[in-house]
Amino acid sequence: MMAVQFLPSGDRGLTVQFGFDIDRALSRQIMALRAAVDDADIAGVIETVPTYRSLLVHYDPIQIRQAELIARLEPLLEGLDGDEKAGATRWHLPICFEADFAFDIDHVAEFASLSAEDVKDVMTGVEHFVYMLGFAPGMPYMGDLPEAMNIPRRSSPVQNIPQGSVLVATGLTVMYPAVNPSGWHVVGRCPVPLFDLAKSDPVLLSPGDRVRFHAVSLADYENVVRQIEKGVYEVEGELL
Repeated sequence: MMAVQFLPSGDRGLTVQFGFDIDRALSRQIMALRAAVDDADIAGVIETVPTYRSLLVHYDPIQIRQAELIARLEPLLEGLDGDEKAGATRWHLPICFEADFAFDIDHVAEFASLSAEDVKDVMTGVEHFVYMLGFAPGMPYMGDLPEAMNIPRRSSPVQNIPQGSVLVATGLTVMYPAVNPSGWHVVGRCPVPLFDLAKSDPVLLSPGDRVRFHAVSLADYENVVRQIEKGVYEVEGELL
């Protein structure tokens, strides 16, 4: 059995903690446990939420006690399949590096001893792995950027970062589904909504998915926005 910890999270949550690092192999183990819990259909389990290093299991304490839940989860840890997540999607998303959309890119480039064009090449060259969603509905935390771009967060957050902004910090990438303050550094903007209540499944990305960005001009960005407003834009994605 893996050396995991079972940590109480209030009276309706149990955290199954796998480690302390942000690591793709660890993430695959977490997603494998999530699939195993879903397949087990344990009475009282309401929802599972993957994070960087753990799986949070929400449960109904009237239907199942914590000790019983742990006893049901422990056998699922044996022989977990840590292969690539079946059913994950590789998404191809546009990103615009127009100056107003990437107002921190020169700062990021200076930190990394790169040019702004180099930073753009990194953002479009890396396959961004979705580790988890959080902070705002549908907001992805993605890795993994080169060590040179492991820039710290700001000491003070900036208010009103626009929806669609693509930001980097600590070697990771995030995208904002709505206007929010942020201590991360803005390097581009994507016009594709990450959260849309008008859709049957309002969240675009899922943990285990991949994102490949391709650079577009301001004119192309605005064209995508118009297509989205008309409801005719289709996001490009392929199952892995």
